[in-house]
Amino acid sequence: METEIPKVFFKKNESIDIEVVNFSQLAEKLIQSKYHDPYAAHRIEFFLILILTKNKYTHIVDFKSFTLTEGSALFIAKNQVHHFTRELADAEGICMIFSGSFMEKYYFFSDSFKLNRLFNYHIESPTIHQNEMGEDSFVDIAYRLHDEYLLPNHFAKSEMLRAWLHILFLKAERAKETQDISGVKIHWLEIFSTFKNRLEKEYVNTRNSRVYASEMFVSYKFLNDIVKKITGKTVKAFIDDFVTMEIKRYLLSTSLSIKEICYKAGFDEPANMIKFFKKNTNTTPLKFREQI
Repeated sequence: METEIPKVFFKKNESIDIEVVNFSQLAEKLIQSKYHDPYAAHRIEFFLILILTKNKYTHIVDFKSFTLTEGSALFIAKNQVHHFTRELADAEGICMIFSGSFMEKYYFFSDSFKLNRLFNYHIESPTIHQNEMGEDSFVDIAYRLHDEYLLPNHFAKSEMLRAWLHILFLKAERAKETQDISGVKIHWLEIFSTFKNRLEKEYVNTRNSRVYASEMFVSYKFLNDIVKKITGKTVKAFIDDFVTMEIKRYLLSTSLSIKEICYKAGFDEPANMIKFFKKNTNTTPLKFREQI
């Protein structure tokens, strides 16, 4: 086991900020991987979409199994821990990869269209299955993305890829819209996303919910109401769950000691982290690691 969760970064292909490969090409790339085992847990520093076009495939994200069938899509966000399984060799599909800067530039901070539900794994399932799409489908768009990526003509290639990806995102957001949480406003989702992004970057420094509200220039009550409406949890409970998941990631994906994980997760001493973890999981970090 690694002493750290391996981080895998997006390797930009010249001026094209998106990579699109079919599962056969993906399997070949995984075989050639030199710096990490793609079939063992690793943290990605980019965004990943898998769309299955034939057979069945099971993927692991944050230690949970997600089974895809024909027409299913799996959306994996930057900073999540995941790994491939050997079922990939028997499945067919399309994989899309793009960097965090690409997502921030065109979607997360865009005035015209924001991704409020996709990649928001704290409140949404990362999968969309064909039976949730009605008469619609991801498959044709996935194939068009792959064809454009392979097209020898490079004129406006990046723009064309973004255009097809934009359509895919619209289809996915529309599918999520039908499962929308009753009464939740788009503005609330945007505030929640801002809070979640801050938490991912700053949880090691603070787990104080009032600090996050102050940094966002909103009242604690307003932030708490939004998080509770969207997730069913208070801000404090959501932060505790988030930090607990980070500790689990370290416990199951590294050989770091409890003391080392304590400092990685922002605790001043192991006893405090053990107490926190036991309160939220009903077991100690060591027992959790041994059981899994």
